[in-house]
Formats: sequence, structure tokens, C-alpha cells
Amino acid sequence: MSNVIATDLQGSEVTSGLIDLFHINLPNGTVIYFHPGLDDDLTDVRFRDKIAPTNPVTAGNFIIGNSYTIVSGTGFTSIGATNNNAGTVFIATGIGSGSGTATQNDYSIRTYEPMPMMMDGLDLQADGAPTRPSITIANVGTLLSTHLGGFNHDDLIGERVIRRQTLKKYLYGESGDSSPPVEFPTQEYIIDRIAGEDGISITYELAAPFDLENIQLPRRVVVGKFCSWKFQGHDTGVGGGCTWKKDSSYKYRGVDGNIYSHTAYFNVDDSPLILAETISGTYNASTAYTEVDYITHNSKFWVCILPSTGNEPSSTSPFWKEVFKWTEHATSGTNYTVGNLVRYNSETIWKCLRNHSSPSPVPEEGKGFWTREDLCGKILNSCKIRYGAVPTGTTGANQKPRGRTNSAARLPFGSFPGTLKY
Repeated sequence: MSNVIATDLQGSEVTSGLIDLFHINLPNGTVIYFHPGLDDDLTDVRFRDKIAPTNPVTAGNFIIGNSYTIVSGTGFTSIGATNNNAGTVFIATGIGSGSGTATQNDYSIRTYEPMPMMMDGLDLQADGAPTRPSITIANVGTLLSTHLGGFNHDDLIGERVIRRQTLKKYLYGESGDSSPPVEFPTQEYIIDRIAGEDGISITYELAAPFDLENIQLPRRVVVGKFCSWKFQGHDTGVGGGCTWKKDSSYKYRGVDGNIYSHTAYFNVDDSPLILAETISGTYNASTAYTEVDYITHNSKFWVCILPSTGNEPSSTSPFWKEVFKWTEHATSGTNYTVGNLVRYNSETIWKCLRNHSSPSPVPEEGKGFWTREDLCGKILNSCKIRYGAVPTGTTGANQKPRGRTNSAARLPFGSFPGTLKY
């Protein structure tokens, strides 16, 4: 804690109010910035980052209000400089354009938007379990969701919340503004679960980054029904123990000794999602089926999960599992209807939510036309069918997975059940 701010706080008359500032990480790596308001004033506030700027800065990345010294290039007179000469100091009035570069002289200015919110349970204790504070955010209408960029409230589980505190006099533009900024020690937490949600507010329970409840080394304790890791989190860069590939690919050694690459897509109910053209034949009661057989019956598609003869496919049959077909997303000229499945960018499978024609909109979350269909059921079987996948063909690549998995397959650390489904 700065001696300056400590002196202000301990003085008999504090010259300005205490300000809370919050950073909330989103799953895609972006950060949203909030503050709970200054008395009755619900306007944006600005405060400097606590991390020194990285220099040099190129045109298009200048921050309005920051001080810069020109290194090279032109175009600076349009954003606040008196000339384009190297060594000229100016305050940026725009982000700039072109190929000019400059050195940032002060710490970056960050804008925090007003949002009705509060944090409770911040008591400090010297022994026992760490405290678990909570953060409550207004949830009226679309007040919060408009800032989430298409993510749902439960998508924030596992993300970081940073709380900064300072006095009003140290905000940007105030009498105590300085570089680096004057503030109290930063507090950082992980969003652990949704503790409550209604039409007025949503409350998240937070945990300290080092609070690993019920963990034993060298192996993790099984503490509940559902896996606690984000599906494909490790490969997509959002962290966690799930190392299943972003494109759902896996490698398998064929009978010829060569290693081939395959893909294994499944929905949240652990039903296989396969390329439409790979199913042939209809159910025949006299045929002996094995785990490599995919068939059609009663206008649905099935894979054999236990060898059988005369056992008719159904949703309750222990011998069969329903299968869903996908096609590659077309760049143009294709009409999609509700329920159609496509693969986009050779990565994952999407389900159509609204009738439309390609190419627009392309499959992505948050637009209302598509939702991701290749999802993990968050139970142990969901992990086994992926890491234990065996291709139906062993002398070539891109084969469908068999109906029965390799029961001896080794599951990676983190793929065991946990306390939370998300």
C-alpha cells in the first residue's frame, strides 16, 4: 500500500471518497471494467493501469488522454501533436492511423463503466479456511448481459475478478492523478459458482486463486458427480485440466503400424455426431451387429454399442445408441432449418436454431442462429468416450468412432468427477 494513500485514509478528514473498481475476465480473454457508482453519480470514471506501458506504441493503438513522445512517422498532428517531429510530446486526442510510432510517457488510462454491484465477505483471517467473498451484480433486463458479448452468466465460472481500490482524488483528471497510480493492494479472486440469481441481481461466490478445496497431492480427490473442468479448456487457452483437442481430433495406431488422425464429436447426452454420408444400410433383425455398425431405423440413426442379433434399436435399448448426422457448412446456396447440424472451420459441430440461408450468419454463439452441439456431458462417461475412442477402421484416417470405447484407455488428470457442472 502506498504511504501516500495510507496517510490519507488514516487522517482525521479524508479528502475524497473510497472508490471500488472491478475487472472481470471473459472466457475469450477480453476484460470488462465496472465501478459501482460515485454516490448518486452514475457516469464513467477513469483510472490508470498499474502495469507500466509497453513501448513503442504504433498508430491505431494510442489511448486518448495519454501523453506520448513521437519516435517516427507522420499523422500525429491529426491527434493532438503540434508537428510530426521526433521528440515532440503530445496528448493523444485519437487512436491514430498509419505507420507512426511513439513512446507512451505515462501509465495507460482505463475507463470503468457504472454498474450497480457490491462485494461482501472480504474479512481477513490468519487461520482456518480462506474466506469466500461474493459479488452481486444487477441483473435487471439486459443490464449485465449486454456486456458479456454473447456469453451466459454461467460462462463466467472459472474466470478472474480483480478488485482495485483508490480514493476519488487519485482518479485520472483529479488532483492526485499520477503515474504509476496511487491505490490500495489489488485483490484477485476466481468465480467459483453462482450463489443466487433472479430478475433483480445475480450473485457469484468467489474463491482465492490458491483455494483448492479438498485437493490432495499427488492425485485429485473425487468429490462429486460432475467434472469441474471447462471442456477443451487447456487446448483453447482458458485453462483447466481438460486437454481434449479444440477440433476433437485424436490419433490411433492402425493394424498396419501407421498412426492415423480421426475426430470424435459427441453431444451433451454422449450421442455420436458423425458425417452424414458415412451411414449406409437399414436395420435387419437377422443381422449380427457389432460395435462398428451404424444403421438407419424408423427414420433415426443408430450405432451398435453391444454385439447383438434381433435387438431392435430404441432409446431404451442397451444395445444401441442414437446418432446424429452433420454436414460441412456451405459457403453459399444452402437453406438451413431448425435442428440441422453442420461442422464449421473443421473444428466443432453446430445446431441450427432459426431457419436461414448460407453463407450468413456463420455459426457462432450469441447471434441466435446457431448453438454449439459438440458439448461434454461433464460426467465420467463423457470423458471415457472421447479419450477411449477407437475408430471403426484401422487402416486409414477420419473414421467414425466405434460404439464401444477402449475401457483400458488412460484418462488425463482433471477428467474425474468434481463438485460443479459447467
